[in-house]
Amino acid sequence: MRRKQLYAIILAGALAASSAPAAVFAAEGDVAATAETSEENPVDGETAAATEAPAEETLADTTAATEAPAEQASAQEAAATTEAPAQEAAPAEQTQQTTEETPATQETPAAETSETTETEGETEELAPGEKTEQTAISITLKATEEGQEDKVRYFDTLQHAIDAAPSYDAETAKDATVIEVSGQIALDATVTVPANKKVCIRAKDAVTITRKDANFADDMFNVSGENAELQFDVKEGADGASFTVSGKISDEESDSVGGSIVSVGTGAAFGMDAGVTLKENNSAANGGAITNVGGNIVLKGGTITGNNGAKGAVYSDSDIKVQGTVVVKENQPANIYLAGTSALVVSGAMTNSDISFTQEKAADKQTVVKSVENFKAEDFKTAVDQIKYDTTDYTLALAENGLSATLQKKAAEATATPTPTPAPLTLKYKSGTLKWKDHTTVTLQMTTDGPCKWYYFFVDAGTDTKTIQNMYVANDATNVMSTSGSFDVTAVKVPEKDSWLVICAKPDSGAKAKMSVVKLNGSSFKKKRPAAAATTTTRPAKTYKVSESAVTGLDGELKFFPGKFYEFTVTGAGMDNTSPVQGDERWYPVYWSTKKNPTTEQQNTTWRIGSGKGIKDGASYNIYIFLKKQVYNGKEWEDATPQDIKYITGSNGKALTFTAASISDKEWNAYIAELSGTPIPDNDGDNGGNGGSGDDADAELTATAAASEKDAGSKSKSAVSTADESPIGTMSALAALSLLAGGYIVVRKRKKEEL
Repeated sequence: MRRKQLYAIILAGALAASSAPAAVFAAEGDVAATAETSEENPVDGETAAATEAPAEETLADTTAATEAPAEQASAQEAAATTEAPAQEAAPAEQTQQTTEETPATQETPAAETSETTETEGETEELAPGEKTEQTAISITLKATEEGQEDKVRYFDTLQHAIDAAPSYDAETAKDATVIEVSGQIALDATVTVPANKKVCIRAKDAVTITRKDANFADDMFNVSGENAELQFDVKEGADGASFTVSGKISDEESDSVGGSIVSVGTGAAFGMDAGVTLKENNSAANGGAITNVGGNIVLKGGTITGNNGAKGAVYSDSDIKVQGTVVVKENQPANIYLAGTSALVVSGAMTNSDISFTQEKAADKQTVVKSVENFKAEDFKTAVDQIKYDTTDYTLALAENGLSATLQKKAAEATATPTPTPAPLTLKYKSGTLKWKDHTTVTLQMTTDGPCKWYYFFVDAGTDTKTIQNMYVANDATNVMSTSGSFDVTAVKVPEKDSWLVICAKPDSGAKAKMSVVKLNGSSFKKKRPAAAATTTTRPAKTYKVSESAVTGLDGELKFFPGKFYEFTVTGAGMDNTSPVQGDERWYPVYWSTKKNPTTEQQNTTWRIGSGKGIKDGASYNIYIFLKKQVYNGKEWEDATPQDIKYITGSNGKALTFTAASISDKEWNAYIAELSGTPIPDNDGDNGGNGGSGDDADAELTATAAASEKDAGSKSKSAVSTADESPIGTMSALAALSLLAGGYIVVRKRKKEEL
């Protein structure tokens, strides 16, 4: 009887070895380009799940059967005792769990207990965390004899399932153990794959693995040690199956963790397949999604996006194998960061991939993309077309053999004087500065490493990156940041619906503009939004154009005698609004000039105009009257943000004009005589005046200098101190000329009498 049982044990071990799935990664230190598992031994006409039935575990179960009473004589009876209990016979496929229907599986159980199950009079002890009822985490052991059913083992956590998986053995257990999962799984501790453990976590429906809360900030998965291997994939043929791992801990953009989604150590390996997504891990680790130091990475498919790490989304100091459809994009600050001289290795045909990378020691003609042996040159070229460098500094060039690609530094454009490539601008949100000022206003600080002009706008939450980029308008960047450092942003009119704030910076250096998105729809931030102020607004906010402002006092023809000044009045559009409501606008007069782009010295804040020398010839002149927009915030008027200063234009869209009338010699001399008290002979000479029209290139039209000095706080003596705005120096000179003219008349008269 014992001889028959021993024979059954040997036969069961052989069958178990032959039915195990193919290795996720190749043995003997060659990280698989294939990274596959197999599905063998159909049961009842269906394909069984690709999972391990390790030889040593089958031996243990069969040996246990030999301890049964003597009446269990045959090997078939002994093997039968390894079948799962009746309650475990439920199908391995599970309906997808949702957070509304079934709570997410927690990775750490409340307490570990040792359970037992009885089968046909025998007691079988369960592994730690193994359950007799169906759970979202399972391992299927293939039947070792014809007529037997597969055995499904259920576990409460991924870690317990991994611990129960057989250890790697080059002879009997060299393939990966498949752990099937379903629904939502929340991790509150790192899931570890130690040395000599090879596992494939496979989604059989829509699976999402997340951090339980912000208290768990370490690596989500850690693979380390010789022959430690972890693979993520999706069950083939499973309707609606997907596999997503998200490291997000909150909606706050500034919140970050210390660990990666997957950390790979020396001698270990990690792989992922189509249908797998690693996303939204904002981490201080070198790689937000994957950090590999001394191990191996195989990407047979899947997507890595929305991650942020110290170096990028994927950090590796060794070569990374890629094949299939792989998307690694929209991560910060780099997508794939190849440390040292590591490279990408194309291990199979690639289709519809989108991969970009950065090389730590990038140099011209450095090999950065390679192929495995016996790879077709045309397939390699197709693959390289789907790979690009993260920055515009380099492009990829095929080597002569067509089976490797090197970096090719972009040549500078041929110019007489080569222009250095401007350094890219860095624009970042300063953590912890985002605050509500009132119901419709937020304040924050941004930092930049160079001078720039900036502006902001709002978009609906969830707007895609391409759409946001297309909304950039360079001419809207009017706020000036003259140096590197931080600058304050006060964003008004925050929409009521969920929104994002987009800050745009246009570098003075001519480099590419930068955009930074600050999300305002985080649940905790939304709760802090102040209540809307009570308002009795019964009408829409009033808005005006600067051209609706009015100017009086410059009508008709003005005679600009020397030292004569005309006062005029500017009434800004909306300045007569005595009962403003929130959002009302008005235009507040600031200064005027006869220059379109006046310097500070050419900006007149006194509302009078004249000429010290006078203007004798008639002409028309432009006058630019500048006003600034102000907005009523519900309590007071404040300058619009960003600042908006414009000059008044006429109906033709051009600047306002005024007319200087012609002054006859008689009028001119009479005015001088009245000022000096001495008549001036009419000698038909040019007594001043400047012809022409347009801006004041010759007219020298100004506000009264004395008044300007007074406005500026000057204590110098002027016409203002005597309530006389006439220019003293000019009048004194004219008076002297009058005296000389009078003496000339007297002398001529005496000579005539003598004759």
